[in-house]
Amino acid sequence: MKKIIGILAAVLLAAPAAALPAAAAETNTDPAYETRETLSCIGSVSKMFATTAVMQLVDAGKVELDAPVTEYLPEFRMADPRYKDITVRMLMNHSSGIMGTTAGDFMLFDDRDTKPHDTMLAELRTQRLKADPGDFGAYCNDGFEILELITERVSGQSFTDYIEEHITKPLGMGQTGTPWNAFRAAEQVPTFTGSNIRMAADYCMDLGSGGILSTAPELCRFGSSFFRDDTTLLSEASKQEMATAQTDDKYEDGFGLGWDMVGIEDYDNAGVQIVSKGGDVMAQHAALVVAPEEEISVAVLTSGGSSMFGDLMALSLIDIALDEKGITVDHPDAVPMETLDTVPEKYLDYADIYIGGSGLYQVSFPDAKYMEITCISGDRPETTQYLYTTEDNFVEMDGRIESGKAVQAPNQTLLHFGKRGGKDYILADSFMNLGRSGKYRSKSYSMQRADHPDVSADAQAAWDARNGKKYYLWSAKYSNCYYAEMPCTKVHTYAEAPGFVNDLTIVDADHAQSALCMPGGRDLRDGRAYRDDGIEYLEFPNLAMTFISEEAIPVLPDSLTEVELHTKQATWYRIGEAAGKTIRLEIPEHAAVYVYDAYDRMTYSSYMLDYGNAVPLPEGGKIVFLGEDGGTVTITQ
Repeated sequence: MKKIIGILAAVLLAAPAAALPAAAAETNTDPAYETRETLSCIGSVSKMFATTAVMQLVDAGKVELDAPVTEYLPEFRMADPRYKDITVRMLMNHSSGIMGTTAGDFMLFDDRDTKPHDTMLAELRTQRLKADPGDFGAYCNDGFEILELITERVSGQSFTDYIEEHITKPLGMGQTGTPWNAFRAAEQVPTFTGSNIRMAADYCMDLGSGGILSTAPELCRFGSSFFRDDTTLLSEASKQEMATAQTDDKYEDGFGLGWDMVGIEDYDNAGVQIVSKGGDVMAQHAALVVAPEEEISVAVLTSGGSSMFGDLMALSLIDIALDEKGITVDHPDAVPMETLDTVPEKYLDYADIYIGGSGLYQVSFPDAKYMEITCISGDRPETTQYLYTTEDNFVEMDGRIESGKAVQAPNQTLLHFGKRGGKDYILADSFMNLGRSGKYRSKSYSMQRADHPDVSADAQAAWDARNGKKYYLWSAKYSNCYYAEMPCTKVHTYAEAPGFVNDLTIVDADHAQSALCMPGGRDLRDGRAYRDDGIEYLEFPNLAMTFISEEAIPVLPDSLTEVELHTKQATWYRIGEAAGKTIRLEIPEHAAVYVYDAYDRMTYSSYMLDYGNAVPLPEGGKIVFLGEDGGTVTITQ
């Protein structure tokens, strides 16, 4: 678990947009950010800047919300003809049907690159849609990259220049910008690995979806521009449009335009509208929470943790501010459920294979006494049990029900079955009591009942032959953060779920695709296996990533003293008999080296600051060399 090593928070109460907010409240141990001027990448809170930019163009009569994207980007194409139905509004409320995130080299350590911006439309040209445009909301980073491109095309300015001229300057936000005008490492918040080793900062190159840099006070000031009657950036009509829920389905994510949420039940009950947006990159996290009518804006930036904890802290600060205004918000505890020891017969037919955002699941009803859900897509199956309740739903239990000692989980999850578009879904009501951190409630689509694909014996056999095999990231730039976060992927097939590989359905011997079609189903991927010069690769085209088979990775030779580097072609080695040795590395500019243990956990990266060049090699691990054509890493063993 990542340790939260620093928090920067700012609260603005009923002040004009041009005024400075209250001094940032800070809790930290590092003098490098004992200042309100500390910069952080605000991740997906950047989507509010992209949304605001396009809504300004709407206010100016240059963009229509419900016009097709092709009206502003005629060259926008996809491999699915339904792309013609995607509107500007659908990009803002995550209902475009686009698969999710064309990742590629969009997250970089201490680096900048225009390629994610420059190649976005070309990458989308080969992709399909996961759903009909407008059918439902499912978080989609690529939609906000398209908004970035629309801003540039319609305004005639780069996104960076547009944000500076039309958002940050009018608000007096002198430090806020993109990596192209606010790339100041000395002012950047320190970031750390899970072992508390200092790392180079991570930056997002998809500016419209996650690339803005800001400080807590300045982000708080941006939030104040959404106060009632503040027209510094937007008309009241545009702000109201953004703050209106885009769906009536309470289990679908309650997106506004740009905002993650445009209402929270506890605050709605107190007559207070809350709008909020969270954001996460690898080690930096942000939350912006605004009560427009009460004129309260709170921004929380953290190094480590997650945006969810930032949201909870922001809401706690809003509670204090509301209390000072004489408004009390009640946050009731979850009510224990009355349970029964028999599952009604009407539910037994729901026993089947289900697909969720995190894997493949098997739902069963042992002896018709309770419901059991087992995640079968990991290395080890993980099972959760639920008792049926008098409220006609299922409550999560701690402990084994068959032991007679199970109790209701303190962080309550209630599940029930529902239909949408002819498909069966499991829907969840979740409650987390995090003590002083607050209480977190959510409603969501949790899983979709799987259609069982009709797969040929040859196709099944081809994927079964890959079962248990690992593939390692091969095609990414040397500074790509995924070498720290996701260096490999593993293939799983299942005797209990033929036709599936991981959470994808098998198409043929070399292709598999996502079958998830569910509100909230984000960042989906299709896979393709191929061979080149006798080496097998696993490619995820809509992620813009390719992985090389572990079987093709050689053992690190004792005699190796130099590794020639190749642009976006990783050179991997198994550590083998070199385990336990320490090597010394001379790494040129525009290059990187990573070391992993037997469990593919990063033990060394050349982006670890102040580590030195002496690197121990763990038993059963791997080492990867990355860089550009013509570069060489020198090794002393």
